[in-house]
Amino acid sequence: MQNHTAPARVRVRVPVRVRTAAVAVTALSIALLSSGCAFVQQHVGDAWSVTYEVSVDQPTGAELTGVSFEGADERGDSPSTHEVGSATTATEQSGGSSWEGETIVLAGGRAAVTATPSPGATATCRILLDGTREIATATSASPGEPAQCAIDTPAFD
Repeated sequence: MQNHTAPARVRVRVPVRVRTAAVAVTALSIALLSSGCAFVQQHVGDAWSVTYEVSVDQPTGAELTGVSFEGADERGDSPSTHEVGSATTATEQSGGSSWEGETIVLAGGRAAVTATPSPGATATCRILLDGTREIATATSASPGEPAQCAIDTPAFD
């Protein structure tokens, strides 16, 4: 008759420091991989050249305040909010006056602009893709109130 004995269980106790280090390394790896994907997307993802336009019903030289817009300065840069502050309008061909800003926005990324005209003036904002295709427009609710446009840019056709 054979004697069957169960193998002895060996329990290895891993020090707390080793477990903590392993968790930290795993978390760091996940963070690097996810930020690495964003980095690659900023460099090779489809991106639009976005023009922000704010026109006012006043002559050239009208003052805009609280001007800000979202986007990246160059392809590969992280998008951010650009706080322009004050801006002065220039003459439009239509006879009014406007301010323009340009940026880069990834396809599917948020495009937004805000500007406040002087008291008594009304402002209209527009967001254009590649300088021609309008994807958003809005007019201030009343004179002296801000005009705000915001939209997620479309995927490439």
